[in-house]
Amino acid sequence: MEEAIIVKPRNTLILVAVAVALVVYAFWVESPLTSEQLSMRQGTPTATPFSYLFKLNVADVQTIVITDLRYPRVVSFTRDGTGWRVTSPLDKPADNNKANGTASTLSDLRLFRVIQTSDLARYGLAPARLEARVIMKDGTAYGLLIGNATSDGSLYYATYTGETSRVFLVEPSLGLSLQNLLDQPPFEIPTPTPAPTETPAPTGTPTPPGFVPTLLPATTPTP
Repeated sequence: MEEAIIVKPRNTLILVAVAVALVVYAFWVESPLTSEQLSMRQGTPTATPFSYLFKLNVADVQTIVITDLRYPRVVSFTRDGTGWRVTSPLDKPADNNKANGTASTLSDLRLFRVIQTSDLARYGLAPARLEARVIMKDGTAYGLLIGNATSDGSLYYATYTGETSRVFLVEPSLGLSLQNLLDQPPFEIPTPTPAPTETPAPTGTPTPPGFVPTLLPATTPTP
């Protein structure tokens, strides 16, 4: 014969009290929280601000020097008061759009990851492929070495000039744009002069200015 299960009233009251307490807690404590507060309480990571290699005032950039460290090539351009001027390999006016774009990119260079290492050669940084040097109006210089691209080509390895223990991952557009400047220095493209338009040769007898033709009587045939 099975024994009957006896539930004591005291245990039932305790269970009911706990359930009521949980409902009250959820209503008065959890409900008023915003979604951000709930995420923080649940341990959901929040977005962190971007990190940057350089965070410079682009208006204070005076000169940019790009050096190919594997071939003897240098491109440099500097502000000349009214705009930019290429000073190497030739002294000529610069394309202001390209110069301003390069200055803006180097002044606000985003950092994706830092690698602690003593083997810079593994990342194409001993020797590096090229160096970008930014010189400010007060003479302060910032140097950045560019190495190889990552295996998938999504980022480039870089480090500060003189750095021996850290490698940074930066946007691939930086390495490509600097390489393009070495291949094609940012000379100003002169505005083409329109070719002169030839005046077509007149046809027929020209009419003198102000000439009003006179109607002549018809010629009478001679008998």
